[in-house]
Amino acid sequence: MKILLTGGAGYIGSHVLLSILRDNHDVCIIDDLSTGNKNLIPENIQLLNCNINDDEKISNLLQKKSFDILLHFAGYVKVEESVKNPNKYFINNTDNAILLFETCYKNGLKNIIFSSTAAAYGNPI
Repeated sequence: MKILLTGGAGYIGSHVLLSILRDNHDVCIIDDLSTGNKNLIPENIQLLNCNINDDEKISNLLQKKSFDILLHFAGYVKVEESVKNPNKYFINNTDNAILLFETCYKNGLKNIIFSSTAAAYGNPI
């Protein structure tokens, strides 16, 4: 399977990457490295260093390579920071994700797995 993985240099994404590689799938990573660690990505794996809202770079990639599925893990996850700066989180986790999905769709990539977080459920009552 040919997999496009966003957030592949982050904590969850890098662990998903290990599983992908163990199962011998082809993978390409999109990560802006704002919170990720480039050292978690093996040197032989293609990294597109950009934000998920970069329509031009992502479209160019999708026109050159075909993928079977997008695994999306490029969301911001720090609860305390999200309370202090909700716009930053809304823009990245909602607006930018929608832009990414639209870019994928218009370039023929229509299969998406969208990861969320337990933080979305809040504190137990």
